[in-house]
Amino acid sequence: MEPREQNHLFDTVEAPRLRIRTPSGQVSVESDETAETTVELEALRNDEVTRSAIEHATVERRGNEIVIEIGKQGWGFLGRSPEVGIRVRCPHGSALDCTTASADVEADGRLGETSVKTASGDIELSHVGGTLRVHSASGDVRVESIDGEAQVKTVSGDVRVGVARSGLSANLVSGDLEVDEAHSDVSVNTVSGDQQVRSICTGQINLQSVSGDVQVGVAPGTRIFIDASSTTGDVSSALDVTDTPSASAVGDEAKLRLKSVSGDIAIVRGRPAEVS
Repeated sequence: MEPREQNHLFDTVEAPRLRIRTPSGQVSVESDETAETTVELEALRNDEVTRSAIEHATVERRGNEIVIEIGKQGWGFLGRSPEVGIRVRCPHGSALDCTTASADVEADGRLGETSVKTASGDIELSHVGGTLRVHSASGDVRVESIDGEAQVKTVSGDVRVGVARSGLSANLVSGDLEVDEAHSDVSVNTVSGDQQVRSICTGQINLQSVSGDVQVGVAPGTRIFIDASSTTGDVSSALDVTDTPSASAVGDEAKLRLKSVSGDIAIVRGRPAEVS
């Protein structure tokens, strides 16, 4: 009988780099205060294709890299892809490099440098302590907090970011983007998706859309310079806007460049920025 489950244990005093390749299924990563990395493979569907994929899977250590690869044995043009659950428990700060076709990817705890590429899988990350790179076609992306610079590209998936502490760049076609709080530069381009950045306090804020609406909230005490225009949409501001900033104004400074063709643009009052 071919295996339906495999378990692997590696000593990793230093946070490793996780390299994961899988066509479908589920990828779950949990970081913790530990000096070990454990990898569990589980069959999510009881069929020959999935059992064979687990039997022939690659799970090995290469220097400071833990490699997890689910092959294509038994699937392809006329078959179904294997449904394998990959569960990893690793030290805080571990880097993640994950590529999949349709597997959902989720991570709890604090990761280091993170890169995820997927076609249709959803991505949900708790805390990225390093840089973040995400490429997705139709999957949704949700990240609670990002310490390093972030780049997100999707076609039809929605993007939701809690706190972006460094530069954030996002390109979407029809998906919507929401950011609760941005502490630095933000650059967003969408075609038909809406954009909402609830609170900014400093940096260059460039938001551009063709037909989507754009809304940005400005944290209290922030001096802003505004360049906002929409060809056929409405432009509004809930803030007192003058030609020159007050001579007594102090604190953070942000430059807003907001552009849309047919969408509405709104500048509103944002919540105070939390201390990093």
